[in-house]
This record gives sequence, structure tokens and C-alpha cells, in this order.
Amino acid sequence: MIDLSVIAARLDADEKLKLTYRLPISSGDGSVAYETRTARLLDISTECGLLYVRHNDEVIWVKAEEAVEILPDTDA
Repeated sequence: MIDLSVIAARLDADEKLKLTYRLPISSGDGSVAYETRTARLLDISTECGLLYVRHNDEVIWVKAEEAVEILPDTDA
């Protein structure tokens, strides 16, 4: 599991990071599939276990358990 306090400290130090996460997507037949996305990490809530990214011009939250990896954002 990702240590959110370490990631929060990196963001506080103005490090640009990107988050890869798995998002559950419900289909019409009731089954759940997972989509993997990567987006720039905007903020983090260590208390709530949430990470915030932008997707389609909206800020969304991602649960810590959905996070796959956090890497430096070399495109920033």
C-alpha cells in the first residue's frame, strides 16, 4: 500500500507527481470491469485516504486502495 504521508510531503515540497489508478466501471449487465488511468496528482487527504486528480476537466477523488503507483510527472 502507498504511504500517503510520504506522498503528501512530496506534494508539499512542490514535486510534480502522476497517479496511476484502477477505477471500477459498472456495465449494463451488472458486472464490474476496471479501467486503468493515469493523471497528474493534484492533492491528497491522508485523513480520508483520498487522492485528487483531474479527469475530463473535473477534479475527482480516488481511494488509496485504487492507487496502483505514483511516479514523478516528467511531462510537468
